[in-house]
Amino acid sequence: MFDLSGEMVSFYDDHVRLQKPDRDQLAGYRDLNLGRLNSGLDALEEETGEAHPHYKLYRNQGSYAMLTLNKHADGDYDIDVAVIFRKEDLPEVPADARKRVRDALLKKCTNFSKEPEARTNAVTIWYSQGYHVDFAVYRVSTDFWGEAVIEHASGDEWKARDPDAVTSWFEKTVSDKNPGSELDKLFGIEVGVEPEQFRRVVALLKAFCKSRSGWSLPGGMIISALVAETYQRDVDRDDVAFYATLVALRDRLNGSCAVFNPIDSSEELTQKPRRLAQVERLLERLDKAVDDLAILHEADCTEKQARSAWKKVFNHSFWAPVEEEATKAAVATSQGAVYVECGMAAKTEGRPYAFHRSNGAPMPRGVHLKFRVTHTSVAPPYVVRWTVNNDGDEALAADDMGHVQERDNGDSVYWTSSCYKGRHTMTCEIIKGGAVAARAVHVVRISGSGRRRK
Repeated sequence: MFDLSGEMVSFYDDHVRLQKPDRDQLAGYRDLNLGRLNSGLDALEEETGEAHPHYKLYRNQGSYAMLTLNKHADGDYDIDVAVIFRKEDLPEVPADARKRVRDALLKKCTNFSKEPEARTNAVTIWYSQGYHVDFAVYRVSTDFWGEAVIEHASGDEWKARDPDAVTSWFEKTVSDKNPGSELDKLFGIEVGVEPEQFRRVVALLKAFCKSRSGWSLPGGMIISALVAETYQRDVDRDDVAFYATLVALRDRLNGSCAVFNPIDSSEELTQKPRRLAQVERLLERLDKAVDDLAILHEADCTEKQARSAWKKVFNHSFWAPVEEEATKAAVATSQGAVYVECGMAAKTEGRPYAFHRSNGAPMPRGVHLKFRVTHTSVAPPYVVRWTVNNDGDEALAADDMGHVQERDNGDSVYWTSSCYKGRHTMTCEIIKGGAVAARAVHVVRISGSGRRRK
């Protein structure tokens, strides 16, 4: 296999792995929101006259805790935090416990792209900077034997769950599977790669899954579980380990796309149709990736061909640097002007709580969008044509790639909502005398988080 192992290490270090300053910044966001939670609980206590005690402790969870949170140009980071209260300090009904946390955050959170929402397993805040925080709500009590019992507010019931279990499993897997393990030392196996190759392979697969904005592929937990099943280590090269894992993962999914929780094998992570569809899409993308990388095994493969192959997989300029800068030329036009704003609201016909800049930070699903013509140089009468163009796996699966509506000049407002992951456009055209007199395009990028609304 053509050797680009050095380049793979550089790609991971410079473009995949989240550096310490970025991690520290996310920790600052976490701490800020933990403080807001307690301040909001205090505000609720003052408002209601009823006790709203603070959480007892917190735990980092998810990709942040497992050190597989990748760089993201848009700052679209998922910060998972478990907040653990004493049992007697929360409502007995799990949904009410989550709502209490949501209500506290609503008291103190600002600058969000969507209001804090009490979801099935967590309370989520989406910020306009791109990142979002998931607060998983737990309670702790003591059993007859004096042992701590920790339960998660999951759906309609409290489920016994260790908030550190997934992180502990992952760290043990890293230790057991990596080149340079105690077993390797016992057998005198020399290792030429840096420690923690397994962690890097997980992060590289996540980078592949997020390499196109319109792709809707599995999240971190499913990816980690799949790599734990199929990881193919290589003591000398990361590129070989990653390629071999892609092949093994493809073969595994050809047998079944069902994925189970490595902590609790009775829980199927792909039980929901949307999750299963994401894994099925991953299989399709892996088939193509393995085909694209076949050139690496040709005896006459050149470095240019090898880099081009990895470029197809990761869709990143690192693998095929642009040699010539494309130039942008301003094109004169005789068309008039039209200006459009995009307001973000909690409900249709609701008052916008923020405004979205075209091609700005990705927003979550479920935000109601108010597009409005604020000014046009075209004199009435005219017709306003709104054209929605959707993109990506989710829109394609829903058979909703776009639509067109025309309104007379007395109605220059159009309501819609963020619904599908991907890069979408809203085109506003002023039609006068049957011709386009002015045009404006607003780009909306939607992340994979949030609940769909129509």
